[in-house]
Amino acid sequence: MMLNRKKILSYDSGLCIKDVALNWHGTKMAVSSNNVVEIWTYDHNKEWIKESSVIESDKIEIIQHLSWAHPEFGQVLCVATLNTITIWEYSSAEDAGQWSSKGTISEPRHLVINDVKFSPSYSGMGQSRALDLAYCTDSGQLKVLRCKDSHLLKDWETISELSYHKDAFTCLAWHISNNTSMIAVGTIESSAKDTRGEVRLFEYSEVKHEWVYKEVIAKTFNGKVHDVAFAPNPGRSFHTLAIASGDLQIIDFKITENRRVKLVRQDQNKVVEDQNKVEVWKLSWSTLGTTLCTTGDDGLVKLWKNNSRWQCTEAIKWNGTPA
Repeated sequence: MMLNRKKILSYDSGLCIKDVALNWHGTKMAVSSNNVVEIWTYDHNKEWIKESSVIESDKIEIIQHLSWAHPEFGQVLCVATLNTITIWEYSSAEDAGQWSSKGTISEPRHLVINDVKFSPSYSGMGQSRALDLAYCTDSGQLKVLRCKDSHLLKDWETISELSYHKDAFTCLAWHISNNTSMIAVGTIESSAKDTRGEVRLFEYSEVKHEWVYKEVIAKTFNGKVHDVAFAPNPGRSFHTLAIASGDLQIIDFKITENRRVKLVRQDQNKVVEDQNKVEVWKLSWSTLGTTLCTTGDDGLVKLWKNNSRWQCTEAIKWNGTPA
């Protein structure tokens, strides 16, 4: 895999880009800036073209997070401000398509939504799943909601609500395989001395038919957890999770027969030390889960591969030039 610059998308200097999200196929990209979401389409000429139809929130609300639903549910996009989540759907017409608001999920004003993600779907692999949505807040809440009718997208019911008021939840990631469904959540714990973080694992219990807390599977001692990302698992006997914090962490673990978490391959998951000295902010895995892409405080986009240790194999600057 090589990093190549395709196009630089220009925005007004007065706009602040808060989030960018690609759809499942990588053919559409949503970009939030201030209170507007613009949609870009990768066309047959291999060019990113901005669509005329945009998504616009209330003038006083800044859009913080974006998440695409699985394409089996259509072109559905989740748009979150500080304490409101709105579900948008794209409907095509003869002349031009249009985005329309379908449903809204609100939190009290004193709560801040720090991350929101649609669940992945594996109905094509013999495992039919409903349209679920998870989000976490700065008050230590994790909520999982299910759409009552995925055709209307209007009514959402809370199927699990887990609260841990000691720490703020900062980010989350889904992972669904043949034998388990998990959500990893990052945290921040601030004190007079320092700021630390944890990664907590939640699993769906087939016995209790609800989401349950498992345990802390990783800790960060040099900053809060900015992002977590599960590697796609095309058949490995373990699960891989990347953690973005004051540095990069990557762990492998298994769920044992008695439903406990067991860390494995710890020697093979060390990150080359002299390449791991900057704050890491965002993570993204390749389709097979063998290459990890990160961004950090050094302003570089980096690719990481595991050759007995995780090491950076390529890096580029924001403008696409080699680092």
